[in-house]
Amino acid sequence: MIHQILHIFSDEDRRTCQIKRNILGSAVLKSIGMLASFLIVPVTLGYLNSEVYGIWLTMSSVLYWISFSDIGLGNGMRNYLTGAISRGNWDEARMYVSTTVVILSIIALVFGVISYIAISLLDLGHFFNTRLISEKELSTALTVAVMFTLVNFVVKNIGMIFVALQHYAVNDLLVVSGNVIALILVYILTQTVAGSLVNVVLIFTATPVLVFALSAVPIFRRYPQLRPSFKEVDMNIARRIIAKGLGFFAIQITSCLVIFGSSNIFITQYCGPESVTVYNIAYKWFNIIVIAYTIVISPMWNAYTDAYVKNDMPWIDNTFRKAMKIWALTAVAGILMLAGSGLFYGLWVGDSVSVPFTVSASVLVYLLMFNLNSGITCLLNGLNKIKVQIYTSVAFTAIYLAVVNISGERLGIEGIVSSMALCYAAMAAIHLYQCRLLTKGKAKGIWNK
Repeated sequence: MIHQILHIFSDEDRRTCQIKRNILGSAVLKSIGMLASFLIVPVTLGYLNSEVYGIWLTMSSVLYWISFSDIGLGNGMRNYLTGAISRGNWDEARMYVSTTVVILSIIALVFGVISYIAISLLDLGHFFNTRLISEKELSTALTVAVMFTLVNFVVKNIGMIFVALQHYAVNDLLVVSGNVIALILVYILTQTVAGSLVNVVLIFTATPVLVFALSAVPIFRRYPQLRPSFKEVDMNIARRIIAKGLGFFAIQITSCLVIFGSSNIFITQYCGPESVTVYNIAYKWFNIIVIAYTIVISPMWNAYTDAYVKNDMPWIDNTFRKAMKIWALTAVAGILMLAGSGLFYGLWVGDSVSVPFTVSASVLVYLLMFNLNSGITCLLNGLNKIKVQIYTSVAFTAIYLAVVNISGERLGIEGIVSSMALCYAAMAAIHLYQCRLLTKGKAKGIWNK
């Protein structure tokens, strides 16, 4: 598939060659990361039992929610920083980095205090639907997880600097390094100490913080002109980043956070913690096609921005068409994966977890629709045309919440997952129409905002 994808990108212009290098680098790195993620499941299941592992998965969904507390500032900085670098304006670029880091640090501090108070007041046993783990251990684990997650959404913007420089594969290297280190540490735990939710949480949340923090050393040595400074904080730039960031945040908090990120929560509440494990086994298998497609489209975001700044619309149109062809390839691959899913589950987790075919099929359709929408919105994000996304995200999230809350117990895993798939399919259709208008130069009014 990687060979076919690279053949599609057969152009030899600088920007396309950069995308091809990022695709190849990301393919190698994410293959390693994918292998690590598969190995983490049986290793962690061997360290924790199925129910405690389900609690960790549910807790990770809570962390996914908290990770959006940056109110979209990282993505807001990403577009403006790419534009400044494309124009060669390094002074402006440094102001974007400095302003974003300072604002995010303040937000992390405020949310840290609020989260600490909230955790002390919640009945965590009821929230996680378990009595297997004491309230004290749940409180400690969630506190550690939240605090490191808040620190991470500041330091992970080091990766955004690499992305803005169109070295997307380097950001992947940082993420994968964190996964591999976490796998090694969890394996060491299985050989040395008894199962502990707190230990697992500490490893999975502290490791990425350490990796991104260490990556600041080489990037700021290589590009000292991007090194953040309190003196470079600019309030006009802050308002610009916040305004754009809030737009991305509205999209993230709805279509990404509620629809994508709440699946474990709803399945836990309506189907039980063990069903979360069933869903996640299928999700991790079919997530391969998400990883593969993300490898391709992620470098395009900033390449679209660079091309748009330089008014290279033919390149944008040509590249977007290629992105849609590659989505079709992932759909074919997904069907083949569905045919062999039963065999794979048996080899992967044995008899410890049974995944029905209907769950696998619904997860595949959901992730294909998620991929389609991601490929389309990658262009919209790169061009800073996100207003339609805001409206569609809010509207379809409301519909999704209404359906699941009214019929969650009757829907089961398959129904909840299918509801997500329908929402992403509807959004993709609307966003594709907007992309067609933009690439043909016919977008007007809200379609051009």
